Amino acid sequence: MNDKNTVTINDIARELGISNSTVSRALRNNPRISDEVTKRVKQTAAKMGYIPNSAAQSLRTGKSNTIGLLVRDINDGWSSSVIPFVENSCSKNGYGLILCNASNNADRERYYIRVLQQRRVDGILILTPMISSCEPYLPFSKNIPIVLMDIFQKNVVISGITVDHYDGAKLSVNHLLELNHRRIALLVGPMNLSPITQIASGYKKAMVNAGIDIVDQVVISTAHTGITDGFQGMLEVLKANPKPTSLITSSDLMAIGALDACKKFGISVPEDFSVVGYDDIPLSALMSPPLTTVFQDKEKLSKEAVHLLLERISNGEKDPIQIKIKPRLVIRNSTMKHDV
Repeated sequence: MNDKNTVTINDIARELGISNSTVSRALRNNPRISDEVTKRVKQTAAKMGYIPNSAAQSLRTGKSNTIGLLVRDINDGWSSSVIPFVENSCSKNGYGLILCNASNNADRERYYIRVLQQRRVDGILILTPMISSCEPYLPFSKNIPIVLMDIFQKNVVISGITVDHYDGAKLSVNHLLELNHRRIALLVGPMNLSPITQIASGYKKAMVNAGIDIVDQVVISTAHTGITDGFQGMLEVLKANPKPTSLITSSDLMAIGALDACKKFGISVPEDFSVVGYDDIPLSALMSPPLTTVFQDKEKLSKEAVHLLLERISNGEKDPIQIKIKPRLVIRNSTMKHDV
């Protein structure tokens, strides 16, 4: 063993009485090495605490077997619930994951894209990009495979996958319309985000289709999508005239904040006021009342995104594609029929 107590291929070969090249091939699953020898080599390597030299492997193969995941805001309920699915999908495909948090800052987002490139990751996933247009990400995609998650592209220039938020908002509106609500307010996060613009568009379309004029629609946008933003946004909703009887939000955390505001002001949900969330994070089912919300298939989104990126890593970006995943409404106890 060397002076630094780092186990090498030489040490494993000496322990087993075989050649260095046999050990090296066995660790790489070379078909020239029998299954029995490969198993012995790997068991001995694990027992001795052997750690592959990833830098050397990267120089030899040109790949780091690492993917970068850049998220808009790690504290956002949606992002934090997606991350484990991405990590699991990467792991199943033999890839490590480097996580970067843009903290709702476009400059930091660009900085981390450069950092990930410098770290020689094989590709980058960007979850809910800070800018709703894909153009700022195009120059980066010329140098490294990138897949955009949770952004709608009218003209597809970079491969991506998104939930159909336009449809998700329409599901929410139509649900409340079926419960006799006509004065439906919308509380969303910053309009620079693609999911928010799509939710707002879906809401407006469904309202107009129901014969509710745009001047009678209440749309309030906040800087973030957390519980505090939902609470403060609900205060604005309560100032609207005529007063809405129901609310749709762009995140479950905002809906939870809205529920807190209702409790503070003695508004009973759903008897006096109905609330619909968005994301179906685990906490939404535990609220009092449990939250009606829009489910996004986070596992499918993550699997498809990783698969799409690995395809781009292997074959390059030829014809960029956009995949849309349909959401579904989860009806719980925060909505009920409105007595006209």
